[in-house]
Amino acid sequence: MASERLSRAQQKFKILNSTKNGEELAQVIQLNSKYTQLVLDDIWQLDGDWSLLSVPVAHGLWNEVAATHFAAAAAYRQGDYVTAYRHQLASYHAFLRAFRSMARWGIGTLLSMCKDLCRVARLADAQLAAAAGPSGDAASAKTEEATRAINQGFSLCMTDREPVPSKSRKWGTYRMANIMFPLYRQLGAHNMCDSMIRAIKAAGLPELTSFPMADQVTFRFYRGILAFRSESYTAAKEDLLFALENCHRDAYRNKVRILTYLAPLQMAEGQMPQSRLMRRYPPVKAMYGDLAKAAKTGDLRRFDDLLQEKEQQFAAAGVFVAAERVRRVAVRQLLRRIHHHHGGESRISFQQFCDGFAAAGIEGTTVPEIEAILADMIAAGYLKGYLAHDHGMAVLSKQQPFPLLRTLHPAARDSL
Repeated sequence: MASERLSRAQQKFKILNSTKNGEELAQVIQLNSKYTQLVLDDIWQLDGDWSLLSVPVAHGLWNEVAATHFAAAAAYRQGDYVTAYRHQLASYHAFLRAFRSMARWGIGTLLSMCKDLCRVARLADAQLAAAAGPSGDAASAKTEEATRAINQGFSLCMTDREPVPSKSRKWGTYRMANIMFPLYRQLGAHNMCDSMIRAIKAAGLPELTSFPMADQVTFRFYRGILAFRSESYTAAKEDLLFALENCHRDAYRNKVRILTYLAPLQMAEGQMPQSRLMRRYPPVKAMYGDLAKAAKTGDLRRFDDLLQEKEQQFAAAGVFVAAERVRRVAVRQLLRRIHHHHGGESRISFQQFCDGFAAAGIEGTTVPEIEAILADMIAAGYLKGYLAHDHGMAVLSKQQPFPLLRTLHPAARDSL
């Protein structure tokens, strides 16, 4: 009978728990696992439906975990994501009660359940939004609820008091954080990401370098994005560069995501993306290739046109402010061209710079505007010299008036 098949499945979950076989338990408890699908097929062949799975379960924690898991899998298979989410959440909460007494071996199962809960919550929200129609709200109620539930699992990892470090659930902290980062970003709860990072710092965890490289790369990628978003560009570059250099060699999409944020930071330091990199990652070339070329050649008119043309694309990706910072490099290169045009003279009038801007297609630039641009370049270290306001000219250093950008940003390579 179908009830006997379900009982055997429940017994399997209990045995895997009692033998602490976390690897297999993490596998079979996935909604799409071969074992789960086999159980559903067997019950269907015996009863012709899955109504048995909606019957209240018998007493017992693992009976509850297993029964609600298979109910979620049945609903998921039928495309009823709202019901699937409800059962998956129930299964997850039941599992959390068991997880409190587990050690490190239970982390894999926690991760499997959280990933399924995330996916089903998003699908449920989409299904509810579709049912509400165009006039309905595109809410994320299920995703918000799932995020709060997953945060409970994160806390159980981070605050574990297991006396044997190698058995501690703390080893799941970064993997759980890496599940929660995209959820918080989806919900626009960036402050919660910051709070999570602060909590991790205060938790007395082993050093991040002690965790698997995959945990390190993902965590530093998201931490880098947070720093990028708050315009802490030095910290952002450090984390994103680490993520890029240690990302799996075949993780193409992940590298494109990293470079989307890292490229404008490097360009602002005069480190333009190499042609080899552009060929390997066409989406990065499409996004930044022409902008980098305009900045490198000092084609300020072209740079401004591209920035305006790509404004919506950059804004949607959250990189517009960082891309705008590259304009200083374009200005520096244009000033350098004007300097060369005048034979490298150390004294160049403000009006000559105005004429140079006009020749480059930047019409209507006034002397006061040029003076302000030059003052900004000198203050930022892009230009060595001083302004002789009364004489209406810039007095540039006779030795390397345009310092190499790598001297301003020592970490940059191949700078202009």
